[in-house]
Amino acid sequence: MSLPTAEYAAAAVVSYLSSKVNYPFFLVVGDEKYIETKNCLFDRFSKLTRVSEFCAAQNGDKRPNVDRLMEDVRNSIENTAVIGFGEYLALCGQSIAQNRLSTLRDMVLPKSKSIFLLRGVQGIIRGFYNNDPHRFDNRRFLFVGNATTDIVITFVDASLNLTADNGIKSLLERLENGDGIHFALKTNLTFDSPLLIVHRIISAYDGIKAWIPLFSLSAECGNDEQWSNLLTELTSEDGDIERVFGKYGFNNSPESYFDVYIHGDEYKNWLYFIALKLKLSTINNNYLKFVLQNTGRFTDFASNILSKILEVHYDDINYDRMYVDRKKLVEKFSEPQVASFVVETRKKPRERIYYLTDGTDVEKKETISYFSVFNGNEVYNLLKRVYPALSQYLYHYDFNCESVPGDLRAILADYFNSYKKQKLQNEIFPEFEETVLSFAQPDNRIYNRLSSRNEIIDKIQQSGTFLYWLDALGMEFLGFIQSKCAQMGLALTINIARAEIPTITSMNRDFYENWQGEHKCHNIQLDDIKHKDSGGYDYRKSKLPIHLARELDIITEMLEFAETKLALHQYDRFVITSDHGASRLAVIKECELKYETNTKGEHSGRCCKYFEADDLPNAAVENDYLALADYGRFKGSRAANVEVHGGASLEEVLVPVIELRLKDNSIRVQLVDTKVISNFKKKPEIVLYSANKLKAVSVVVKNKRYSAEKTDDNHFKILLADLRAGDYSAEVFDGDNLIGQVEFSIVSASGTINDSFDL
Repeated sequence: MSLPTAEYAAAAVVSYLSSKVNYPFFLVVGDEKYIETKNCLFDRFSKLTRVSEFCAAQNGDKRPNVDRLMEDVRNSIENTAVIGFGEYLALCGQSIAQNRLSTLRDMVLPKSKSIFLLRGVQGIIRGFYNNDPHRFDNRRFLFVGNATTDIVITFVDASLNLTADNGIKSLLERLENGDGIHFALKTNLTFDSPLLIVHRIISAYDGIKAWIPLFSLSAECGNDEQWSNLLTELTSEDGDIERVFGKYGFNNSPESYFDVYIHGDEYKNWLYFIALKLKLSTINNNYLKFVLQNTGRFTDFASNILSKILEVHYDDINYDRMYVDRKKLVEKFSEPQVASFVVETRKKPRERIYYLTDGTDVEKKETISYFSVFNGNEVYNLLKRVYPALSQYLYHYDFNCESVPGDLRAILADYFNSYKKQKLQNEIFPEFEETVLSFAQPDNRIYNRLSSRNEIIDKIQQSGTFLYWLDALGMEFLGFIQSKCAQMGLALTINIARAEIPTITSMNRDFYENWQGEHKCHNIQLDDIKHKDSGGYDYRKSKLPIHLARELDIITEMLEFAETKLALHQYDRFVITSDHGASRLAVIKECELKYETNTKGEHSGRCCKYFEADDLPNAAVENDYLALADYGRFKGSRAANVEVHGGASLEEVLVPVIELRLKDNSIRVQLVDTKVISNFKKKPEIVLYSANKLKAVSVVVKNKRYSAEKTDDNHFKILLADLRAGDYSAEVFDGDNLIGQVEFSIVSASGTINDSFDL
């Protein structure tokens, strides 16, 4: 029954027209042969009757009047060929098509012949033949080629901005013309159970799926308005979504625009999210890719960037990479946004430290707060990743400087390294308080063995020097400053001095006023933070040392200022010093002496005007003042906001005098041998080589300093008597300057023999 060519169909038409058959002839065709077969009919008929012509003309969206069509065919005195009938009936469904074609099959044509070019109803026609092959035989119908059809009709909601035929008449005309197989229609009519493939677009999202059949994102990725806007743009760009992305500049590498489009809920921000989702394979940031894979809705995108890291356990093989990649993204977020994430991390009290960064002030404060509850070596080691500046704050400073007597260096190092931990952990160690009380005794006030600040500054060449007075800069920050200078490429020389007692500014500002150099600066930001309301911190409201974050920022800003001045060669040297230090522990102690005084306490009770008293062994008498060297307070003065000065504790009295210069970047040091032999006769030692002239070489291994012995102009020997076999890393110093880092291994003599034997 299946014929391969339209030419054969033409012959069948001629045969039918010359026959005595007085019933309609059904020419059944598929998509492949439709145009060719229709053209054959044009050769035999002066006019083709279109079903679309029987639709109401006023709006084109009323069903064709099939009864009138069939009546016209029955009463026609001219032979007629009808097109569009099969497609319309296929759209109407099996039942209607079956009934109409059955009526047409049995309709007698008394005056003419009629041929119906049918597409989409081949199954019904084949059923007629199978049910009655003798009466409905090849004189009544013909299948041309493969009579199947792949016509797809997409019904589009009238409210959508999507190109479509308006009304059934327009659609039928295009079907009759053979204008392809994919059609979109906006109509008020309904068609139940059609024989053709039908899609229904009732939303903008459906419309986008129609434009881009392989569109992989779910509808929950956006709302109706967002999908509608994209559909409008997609329509104007002929369905090319890359051209839509290109209008906003993120068609090629969308992740590079993260900081531009992550904030806000405008359409362009949402479209950026869609671009990222569709271009997932091109994204290099692994954390961003992870978030996109686990984010369905745009409204969750920004918050998920912050919080999805909590789903990656810190033992996970991907944690390190995810943490680093997330940090790059979170730097683009505001403090309030990150604050909500910080609150969320508190659901994991002990583990939350693994998910914080130093990108925002609120996270820095949260990290500092964490240490008031949890501490230990593991936690401290995390700081290098989580909050590098805080790790640098805890950097071990050895007080290995010329201004400090040799027997005091280890004492001061232990004191201030312990002080820093107590400040961070917000507690006072009992053994440390005993040390403070010991140093408070008149015969053990070790600060008296140091030079005054004025004596040290007077020796500094003022020409070409910038003097920077950072009010209330204490000794606790020397490790931080040393570490930062090593990063910045600044050479430093540190001297330790004592301030005048009481440690108040009025007694300690003459160094600044007497400075004869042209350039100097007084910065009071640290002092304001410690004990003035303008700092915004108050121990009575929050007992945690969160002010430390701002202190580190202020010092960093000062060092960057110094680096800029020196790099521009505006000055040869940059000198930093202070009027006094400050004590956090005296505030934590919350102690007020319980006896009457003849004078009123000043500076939060750390000092008062002198009066005769026999029971104050811990008070230093200087400049007609009594200043407490322990952590007590005289009555009559308001408690400090955060930290205090005025007393005679080491952290209040000692001040640094720091001289900065540009570092000689040509300095290089290396080990003569990275493998060190050790046995019961020979203690391990390393030998350093440097082509540069060095003055005071030392190394620090596991927070312990070892001084070098100069063997010639270029070699330095360091005895490491207490180190055992193992692998080590050592920081190399010339004075206070970190000039390099070396790695070496200590092996025992027996270990060496075993290694050789194993080979």
